[in-house]
Amino acid sequence: MFDRQTLFLLVIGVCIVNGIFSPYLRVAIPISAVLMPELFPRTLEWVLFWSSVLLASVTLLFSGVPAALYERLVERDTEGTTSMWIWLAGAAVLSLPVVQRTL
Repeated sequence: MFDRQTLFLLVIGVCIVNGIFSPYLRVAIPISAVLMPELFPRTLEWVLFWSSVLLASVTLLFSGVPAALYERLVERDTEGTTSMWIWLAGAAVLSLPVVQRTL
């Protein structure tokens, strides 16, 4: 049905949407204002951009933990898509506040 690359693109898409529309953006704004590279000006647009990047990265990282554990402990097939489905489900679960916020 879907190969690993397509599922990975879906995971990245879900993480990006979560980073943009997350209700935790208020928490990420002060953090990203401190962690923002000095190359960029500290304007509202750049702070919001880096906050979204921070939240998308955190979603990608935390949603991949159960998939990595499954792949390490259970599945030894490197071409299997089960761990990618677990990764997508983890990203979707972490994005539930976004869905609740939009409804």
